[in-house]
Amino acid sequence: MKNKNSFYIILGIEILAILLAVFGILPREIVLISTGIMVFYFIFSPVEDSLILFIISIPLWVALPITESFDTMANWRILLVILFLVWFFRKREWMRIKERIFRNSRLTKFVILFLFIGFLSLFVATNLIVGIKKILFLINIFLLFPIIQDIAKDEKQRLRIIKAGALALIISLIVGYSQIIITLATPLYDFWQGWASKVIPVFYGNNLSELLKVSNTWFSYYPDSPPTLRMFSVFPDSHSFALFIIIGLIFLVYLLKDKKAFWVGIALSFLALISSGSRGVWLSAVIPFLAIIYLVIFKKEKILKPFILMLIIFALSFPVSSLILSQARQDGEDATLAFKRAKSITDLEELSVKSRLGIWKTSLQSILNHPILGVGIGNYPVVLGEDISAAKKGASAHNLYLDVASEMGLLGLIALLLIFLEILKFSFKKINQFAFTFFFVWILIYNLFDVVLLNDKVLLFFMVVLGLLYSTNHEKISINKHLNV
Repeated sequence: MKNKNSFYIILGIEILAILLAVFGILPREIVLISTGIMVFYFIFSPVEDSLILFIISIPLWVALPITESFDTMANWRILLVILFLVWFFRKREWMRIKERIFRNSRLTKFVILFLFIGFLSLFVATNLIVGIKKILFLINIFLLFPIIQDIAKDEKQRLRIIKAGALALIISLIVGYSQIIITLATPLYDFWQGWASKVIPVFYGNNLSELLKVSNTWFSYYPDSPPTLRMFSVFPDSHSFALFIIIGLIFLVYLLKDKKAFWVGIALSFLALISSGSRGVWLSAVIPFLAIIYLVIFKKEKILKPFILMLIIFALSFPVSSLILSQARQDGEDATLAFKRAKSITDLEELSVKSRLGIWKTSLQSILNHPILGVGIGNYPVVLGEDISAAKKGASAHNLYLDVASEMGLLGLIALLLIFLEILKFSFKKINQFAFTFFFVWILIYNLFDVVLLNDKVLLFFMVVLGLLYSTNHEKISINKHLNV
């Protein structure tokens, strides 16, 4: 790495600014200064180093307090545009723009088709501005893909990107486990109000902070037990944290050959998945793990045995998480909490499950009423008869496919499915890409239960692994070249 010292100085400034703002030592405006410093770093440093810093910083991106009424725009949006422009002009990408547009043409065309249908849906949208913002948000994030795809063609840079992704996961895990430690010594209500008042404003702005002070999904509730914390780290909810972990596990698996010590990170990641309390994540793991069992037992695929170990770790995480959560509740009496929550998946009268089923039914009815272009991209609250502002409060179909079909009609859903199928097909064609395929199938199934793939930090993280996958078109070369799985 060129200018190694400056890289660590900038990363240190970023983390220090966040801590100073969170603990109230300095006002939130300190992150404007740290972001400005990062802008200069991105402009004058090698694009490869800036990219690594960007990936490591994915869980650390904060909301910019530009004005009192406009303090929710994440700083990654500015930094990614700058990173893209520096890469585009410094690498002379304009000289091969036509080649790049039609490389991996099927995926490119499907993404363009999806965005075009989103644009068409604006003509039927109740709120045009919200729809435009969502399209710009998606385009902004998609800028990361060609950068990763280009730079990861170099073997050395590819490994750096993988390590940066693993470090981003580790940062989110450190924060998540810190939450558990805090609740060991702090009443849940104090933790709730403190986190919503001090941490959330820095990362997401004051509006979300005020909302989460009165309503959130940070706790699991039981009829005969006190509430318990659901680990959510730097994210606004535990579901997006859980999906971030699934994506992050891809990086850890990629690094297993070089260092078996990464099994520790994998074990902690699975334990965090259980501690997130995200039942959709647990349920969606069934099919990919059953596929592993079948391939190992009946097809004698010995190379996949590490995934059997992951299944064992996943299963053991339930009692370990139950024990930790029971201690965090400060009574230590009930060590079966994770099992109780898993069992509630089949309880159709449980409030969360019942609400989800009702929302799915309403979404299906909306799709029948607006089958072609839906109600307009970004306008899902209209489906539930709510104000558009409810989108900022998390109003969604709790199913990515229904959410897209409701907003963009069946045309949008078809375009989305084409994108996913193309990615799945491409990963199958590349040898030694089972790690990506396994976790991608897990993600596809989890999309049946939530829409958190559209969380900005999660989608950025996904763009990194997707860019790695598409970093070469040669079927016999893969980003798992270093690996056993």
